[in-house]
Amino acid sequence: MARQMTYAEFPQKFVWKKGTREWVPRKKAFSIGRIYYVPPGCGESYYMRCLLNHIRGVTCHEDLRTIGSVLYNSYRETCYALGLLDDDKEFVDGFTEASDFATAFALRILFVILLWSESMSRPEFVWEKCWIYMAEDIQYKLRKKYQHPGFVMDNDQLQMAALTEVEMLLQRRGKSLRDFPPMPYPKSDSTYLSNNRFVEEELQYDRQAMHQEHNTLLQGLTDEQRVVYEKIMHSVETECGGMYFVYGYGGTGKTFVWRTISAALRSKGDIVLNVASSGIASLLLPGGRTAHSRFAIPISLNEDSTCNIKQGSPLAILISKCKLIIWDEAPMLHKFCFEALDRSMRDVLRFTNPNSLNLPFGGKTIV
Repeated sequence: MARQMTYAEFPQKFVWKKGTREWVPRKKAFSIGRIYYVPPGCGESYYMRCLLNHIRGVTCHEDLRTIGSVLYNSYRETCYALGLLDDDKEFVDGFTEASDFATAFALRILFVILLWSESMSRPEFVWEKCWIYMAEDIQYKLRKKYQHPGFVMDNDQLQMAALTEVEMLLQRRGKSLRDFPPMPYPKSDSTYLSNNRFVEEELQYDRQAMHQEHNTLLQGLTDEQRVVYEKIMHSVETECGGMYFVYGYGGTGKTFVWRTISAALRSKGDIVLNVASSGIASLLLPGGRTAHSRFAIPISLNEDSTCNIKQGSPLAILISKCKLIIWDEAPMLHKFCFEALDRSMRDVLRFTNPNSLNLPFGGKTIV
């Protein structure tokens, strides 16, 4: 009987005995089996879950990857053999049709959205078929940049440049092509590839304009706002770190203080990360982002959660280089968000400063 059942159906007829660590036939009652949810972005784990819901009587991983007499190398290949995944031909047709009226930049944006939403089963297949449409403007842009009308790139160079453009768009959203295997990744020796898009974006402010803006805003601070400004600036300048909580009703000038502090530090070439608990609030901050987007905070949190920040990643380097983090509307989020960021920052920053492991938020100043 067990050979005729799927993994989720097994608890209907059998009971797991912890003492003997074995399944025995169920004698009474009824139970509904359920396989733990796995999102498509988890790769092989997701494909294994798909197979467990369809293949009956499996006893090992090899059984799960065997269709007929063929043993496949991965769960993903097995899913294709069973017809559980689409071939993505509709996306290829869509890109081909859109290339007649859409710009290459718009097509790159579309590809990033499809990657981000996990809409494609085989993104590398769509890329191989459609990358030429996403690279149509690159040679023109470089000819204009270098003022060299005769500048020519071969197909390999064009594909690498288009891939780099896609990588830059993904990095702005806190993702990378490495998060979508087996998508290709730009070669490290490509001169077209930016070293760290996150850091470059935060350093692109006009320091002279920031200096003028700071002087203008500073004159408008009230005595109470100036006390807040001076305490935070002292903490940043002395690099002593610390946590500050600024409370005030709507309209009391909190955002005005954040703008003043941000302009002061950016006029010196320092990095300030302005985040907010909601998308609307982030629009009020200069260079603002939502906290979940900036720090890769998981949507589902528990007391042991951490942010998806890998050592040596562009985001980890950005956090290491920043001088100040301003988090607006902080009480709107659960405390697990702050605890997750605290654990992640301690882990990331301990390689540059061993004491960071014992300091709140790795010793950074956070407001």
